Amino acid sequence: METERLREILAIIDRTVLVRRITLGSFCILAIAVLLSSGISPLNPLFSVPFLWLLLTVPFEHLVHRQRTLRAVQNVHAAFFVIEVLFVGYLVHRLGGVEWIGVMFYLFTVMYANFFLPRAAGYLVTGLAAGSFALVAFLEYAGLIPHFRVFAHRGPTYRDLPYVLATVLVGGVGVYGILAFTVRAFADLFERKNRELERRRDALERLSLELLSAREEERRRIARRIHDEMGQTLAAARWALAAGKATEADGLLAELAEGLRKLARELRPPLLDELGLRAALSQLLDDFAGSTGIEVERKLPEGRFPPEVEIAIFRVVQEALENVRRHARAGRVVVEFESLSNRLRGRIVDDGVGFDRRRVHEGLGLSGMREWVSLVGGKLSISSSPGRGTIVEFEIPLPSRSPTTDHPSP
Repeated sequence: METERLREILAIIDRTVLVRRITLGSFCILAIAVLLSSGISPLNPLFSVPFLWLLLTVPFEHLVHRQRTLRAVQNVHAAFFVIEVLFVGYLVHRLGGVEWIGVMFYLFTVMYANFFLPRAAGYLVTGLAAGSFALVAFLEYAGLIPHFRVFAHRGPTYRDLPYVLATVLVGGVGVYGILAFTVRAFADLFERKNRELERRRDALERLSLELLSAREEERRRIARRIHDEMGQTLAAARWALAAGKATEADGLLAELAEGLRKLARELRPPLLDELGLRAALSQLLDDFAGSTGIEVERKLPEGRFPPEVEIAIFRVVQEALENVRRHARAGRVVVEFESLSNRLRGRIVDDGVGFDRRRVHEGLGLSGMREWVSLVGGKLSISSSPGRGTIVEFEIPLPSRSPTTDHPSP
């Protein structure tokens, strides 16, 4: 689950880095326009600081994609925000402190920080931004640091063309235009997220209906087996007893007992509770090979796992084998597991006829496998093409102390 969340966050960061570059690049262009029209020195931080800020996004993007956990990404992002606050603080100091619109320059840092970081970290960056501006203002007021004036006013500020032009371009057009662009980018992200949530909700509704239908069908199947097969066997045993054929009745009752045990194993394999996943899967594969004649190659995990993980894996393998039995017309199936740090990866591969995933609707069986894996925080993928068989792969996170050593099954 965290891996999926990490990929999602990195995708959003890539989008916002692009927004940052567009906004900072636009600001640099506006700053050049102001410099050219007002006679301000090109060395003025009005241009140089945003340009350095723009360059800073390059190592940031590189660093953030090297991280492997969500916490590490958040730490790198938080460090970037702190550097942004320092850049903006220096920029505000060189651009007249409280005399001009410098307080607006912290806006995007505060927005991004509260969007990406945990609540406490977002509030901390917000506090740093507010404190940075206040520090510059009061240090200048106390005369502890020099005050820089960007504009040499020759009269009222509203009659000073460089001041008015810079304020309109940077403050009005620049800040608010870029703000609109940034908010629209966030709105687009949320809109896509809402569409995805809507799609998933529709899929869950369809799956719920299919599960209800499947549950009723399963009940009908069990009832039919009990009535037709076991009921007939029990009636035959009664007739045999009534006729004094004790040996025949004993055989029929033994057949009935075996049928009941088989039905119980299908509903909930006792080996899964008693001996664990390896034993239950081994019996499942033996029964599958014996009833279908399909060759089965296996590599099963050792040890015990959390109960919810064991039942999820068992049901996924069971459903995959049932699909092979019904549709694949395969001659060979490979079921294998391998441990990866604190994860367990499984593969079920058949050499059957396969199918075209673009033309075949994902039915209850495949949806059920996804649901089982999702319930334990894992992910599942299915790849297939006509004539090339089918591969079902899944990966499930495990507690760090769970045994997941792989050994070939005897």
